Amino acid sequence: MCWNSDDSGREAYYPAMKPSRPLFGMTLVMAALLVFALQDAMIKGLTARYPVIELLSLRILLVLVFVGVAAALTTGRRAFVTRHWRPMCLRGLLAFTAFYLYYVALSYLPLADAATVLMSAPLFVTLLSVPLLGERVGFARWLAVSIGFLAVVYMLDPGAELFTLMAALPLLSAVCYALMPIITRSIREDEGSITIIIYTTLSYAIACALFTALVFLFPATEDARGVWAALAQPWQWPTVVDGLSIAATSVLFTVGLYAITLAYRVADVSVLAPFEYTYLIWAVAIGYVAFGEVPASRTLIAGSVIAICGIVIAVRENGARASVRKLRIIRRQ
Repeated sequence: MCWNSDDSGREAYYPAMKPSRPLFGMTLVMAALLVFALQDAMIKGLTARYPVIELLSLRILLVLVFVGVAAALTTGRRAFVTRHWRPMCLRGLLAFTAFYLYYVALSYLPLADAATVLMSAPLFVTLLSVPLLGERVGFARWLAVSIGFLAVVYMLDPGAELFTLMAALPLLSAVCYALMPIITRSIREDEGSITIIIYTTLSYAIACALFTALVFLFPATEDARGVWAALAQPWQWPTVVDGLSIAATSVLFTVGLYAITLAYRVADVSVLAPFEYTYLIWAVAIGYVAFGEVPASRTLIAGSVIAICGIVIAVRENGARASVRKLRIIRRQ
């Protein structure tokens, strides 16, 4: 699962860098999504032996060190100075919730199934941007959102006997994930992306610590059933091999985060957004190779429809923003 990297404020520390290398940007996005898919598969494998909260807590601590060192070396103390810490911390809490729900779902669902539902996040971004940001959405985007949600319902098949609450967790994760770029858009453009990442990561780590304390106080019993039994498993000390695997997920996450952030600095959003759906391709391939998971026909059909709808939304949204920018320029003249 990728860390949403909205490019708001990307020029704050890199004013000379202009979007002009689309091929390089596309390569970076696809590589980043491959890295994220590999990381997700590793965590899925580890969830068979360790609770999700333990894996997320250990991973985010290492990521926090990597991000802090990178920020100190590249931008210095100004990367840690902000006047918008509240929305950034809220963004971190949403990131924690999104990751946590997604990885709990991964411990029960095939990688391709969970990934397909998660990729409905752009549909929620469009839907929520109307009441939360006051944005206007045209007929084409509303149609794409409607068709996309129908595809999600078709895949989840909520009336079937095989439907479980775990199957809906990626959908809840997608809602939290969708709120992240909306919050990012509400932050002033003079805020650097590295600062947003730092405060998001820090609040994410604090959320992990608080939830870990809750699990220690109210652990799930051995005979417990239901969602809390899946969420509140007690920690176990990892073996050396598993400890190295957890460290590797931190490295992969940091590399993927850096790659996708750099991609959106060297190429336009409209060019790159469609390529984020390559995550579905990587998820299907890695799920088959690593776990022998063969996607059901519902997953393949729904994934294709959701990807097409997401691409339509990205292209139309970028066109709408371009029209607004041109109108503003004309008015200024």
